[in-house]
Amino acid sequence: MNHIRWVPDYPPAMITDDIAFVGGDPVSVHCLLAKDGLILLDTGYPDMLDGIAANLRTLGLSLQNVKYIVHSHGHIDHFGCTAAIVRLTGAKTFLGREDTAIASGEIDLSWAKELNLPHAETFVPDVAFADGDVLELGGRRIRCVHAPGHTAGTYALFIETSVNGEPMIAAMHGGVGTNSMTRDFLESYGLPLSCRDDFRASLRRLEKEPVDIVLGNHPQQNDTLGKLKRMCAEENPFVDRTQWQLFLADCERQLDEMLLHEAM
Repeated sequence: MNHIRWVPDYPPAMITDDIAFVGGDPVSVHCLLAKDGLILLDTGYPDMLDGIAANLRTLGLSLQNVKYIVHSHGHIDHFGCTAAIVRLTGAKTFLGREDTAIASGEIDLSWAKELNLPHAETFVPDVAFADGDVLELGGRRIRCVHAPGHTAGTYALFIETSVNGEPMIAAMHGGVGTNSMTRDFLESYGLPLSCRDDFRASLRRLEKEPVDIVLGNHPQQNDTLGKLKRMCAEENPFVDRTQWQLFLADCERQLDEMLLHEAM
């Protein structure tokens, strides 16, 4: 897969009263408004910095006000701009403890080679969070649930938010792609096949969570663009209390299809 230099291609927008979408195709970046600044959920590919900054400006926000960066997992398309943003803002960084060695460059599992990208600029996370940790940042609460499979340190993030003042829970699964769970990939890096079992178990654990709004780690996961087009004063299409369980069931179906293909 060759990556073409990214320019803003999705309209930035407020999804909830205090969560904005500021990423694009092929990867999502979300911004949470906090009392003392902004929180970014992931930072996209290394070439997305200018586009993210432009999307923030469109919403009346500033990259300079980013205080925290919370990462879903340790792949280059989700932490590619982190080091640059930290230099510009001094933001504090957070990543699941199982993936910190990827971000720091100690192990080569960033997916840069598979995307035909140069290695991302590394960083050492300020905080390595673990299963069940609650990050309290600028008056915001983000609950972290370990959801391994895509990487060992993939996490689902549950975020307290509101829509028109009504309290809600938004959730993002940190990584559901089976591309990093194929037999060929795992064996090439000496990784255990058991990560597929871990992934299935985490999906079933997560399906018990009540979720009002699904945030896509990639925009295709929750039809981000389609929902942005349908946003109006009378309807917020992101509010759907059935989508989380349907999404997780589809992830398990994709896992089963991959395993069936390998067995043929």
